[in-house]
Amino acid sequence: MPIVCLRIPCFALRIALLESPHLDGHPLLLSNPQSGRAIVLDATPEALDKGIRPGMNLREASALCPTAVVLAADPVRESTVGQRIQERLEHLSPLVEPDAGEPGCWYIDLTGLERHYGTYAHAAQRLIACANPILRARAGMASGKFTARVAAGVARAGSIRTITDEDVPAFLAEAPVKWLPLPPEVIHQLDRLGIPTLGAFTKLPARKVAARFGPAGRAAWDLARGQDNRPVIPPARTQSVVEELAMPDPAVSREMLMTGLRQMVTRAFGTPALRGKHVRQVTLHAILEGERRSWERTLTLKEPCGRERVIHALTLRLQAIEMAGPVETVTLEFSGIVNEVARQSAFSMMGPRAAAPLTAAIHQLKHRYGLSPIYHIVEVEPWSRIPERRHALIAYDP
Repeated sequence: MPIVCLRIPCFALRIALLESPHLDGHPLLLSNPQSGRAIVLDATPEALDKGIRPGMNLREASALCPTAVVLAADPVRESTVGQRIQERLEHLSPLVEPDAGEPGCWYIDLTGLERHYGTYAHAAQRLIACANPILRARAGMASGKFTARVAAGVARAGSIRTITDEDVPAFLAEAPVKWLPLPPEVIHQLDRLGIPTLGAFTKLPARKVAARFGPAGRAAWDLARGQDNRPVIPPARTQSVVEELAMPDPAVSREMLMTGLRQMVTRAFGTPALRGKHVRQVTLHAILEGERRSWERTLTLKEPCGRERVIHALTLRLQAIEMAGPVETVTLEFSGIVNEVARQSAFSMMGPRAAAPLTAAIHQLKHRYGLSPIYHIVEVEPWSRIPERRHALIAYDP
């Protein structure tokens, strides 16, 4: 079962080059200049060769490489380009899985594609062609997802690194431990313990790895030995509704932005796709004025909500958002669409003003009968297969 890992290193920085191709080959830094302490989030190989490392202070990085170009992230453009590449990949293979931990990385199952493209290598080359050449995509091909990802990490731009089953043990043994799917602090611990490669990592006893790093470390130990039977699982298809609004004048205040959002939410819930429906998630994309900058926020609701509650949730979220600049275009994406959910309103007699008379009435009944005749239902063992054990009646004694 050949699997290809298509990878675009420094994805956010390469996306910025789509509009500034003249910067290709220059040392590029991804930073957060709007925050209080600007640091290097990512760097191209040209910048890494100058001694710059992610997490470094931006001033220190500029001193090491005065010619470095600092770019800000454009999350809206990144998600748009990433989605476009994934759609092209899905035209070639029905089994495409994006890597949840790394933007610009996909796993593609090539089973059966050799009948259409002659060889797996030709099929993999077609996959690389799905990305703009300036993105410097590369591919790794192996029988497992982990080995394919490591192979893509050492492949050159525009090329394919193929690892046969016979070569997997030797290839993985020489790979650095940074490829393990473990948190950065764990990778740092391994490096400090004198374990620089996957080969050295696999020489540790499995039970000691599990005791030190838990189930994730034990799973990583298996991957480092080439034991990877995970299939390529495409993401579930979800229906979504998108509304876009171009501001007549760039919005510089939350009130102006909220006015536009109310209009968009009302318009979206008036469409046939959302009429009589509720949503579970709302994603807000904003394009800022001037240089192409953007920001993105995702609002996951506790329960499916309709128009009014979505507006209320957006109002609360915007109170804590710092606008990085005037907003030119706003896009709302509604997902997790379900049928309208009925909600039980509170009884009027249970309001705060009625609490005192109700409490007095319960005390009178308790004084007359010796115990409270009012009970309330309490969840005890909701996981039990026996219905009688899931809930219990408890005397209500305010």
